[in-house]
Amino acid sequence: MNAYLTIDDAPSATLDEKLDTLVARGVPAVFFCEGRRLDDHEALAARAVEAGYHLGNHTYSHPHASDLSVAEFEAEVARTEERIDAVYERAGVSRPAKLFRFPFGDDGGERAPAFQRVLREGGFVGPAATASGDESDSRDWSWTLDAEDWTTDDRTELRARFDAATRAATGDEEVVLFHDAGNDVALFSAFVAWLDDSAFALADPLELVR
Repeated sequence: MNAYLTIDDAPSATLDEKLDTLVARGVPAVFFCEGRRLDDHEALAARAVEAGYHLGNHTYSHPHASDLSVAEFEAEVARTEERIDAVYERAGVSRPAKLFRFPFGDDGGERAPAFQRVLREGGFVGPAATASGDESDSRDWSWTLDAEDWTTDDRTELRARFDAATRAATGDEEVVLFHDAGNDVALFSAFVAWLDDSAFALADPLELVR
């Protein structure tokens, strides 16, 4: 069973130390970045790219997409794209693919088809079918394994949630959701260790690109 680590709300001020954990264990990942955080921590994002990690677009200000007009959504995506491109240029690395994830998993509700059109016309690529069996042409990245880390700072509680989520996993491929901002280095490192020591074979999320 393969697992693909995706990390939202990046980059945080502690990304440097978190990268050390990922690199030491050889765990691949995609960081879904907020544009406003790239404004503050561009150098840390560049280090992630230099180390072989990938950056995806998580909008500029992390809004609920269902609160946005199509023009506002397009602007959120475009502002972040400019910053991601700047990071890859700074790192001297060619960007392998354009990836996008909706904050909160909110795909825009009644405007979802229009938002998907924005992503499609922008050249974004979604993952192939995963444990959900979804064969749609959606160009955003959802997830299939979630320990809801943003709702607890307690290591014991997070471990219990992780164990429950992994026991419930039934597919051959699981997209794992975790977060950079909001988690300290110790909790982040613990989660990465649990995932690395689990029965999952950890693989590069770009292997799922259509």
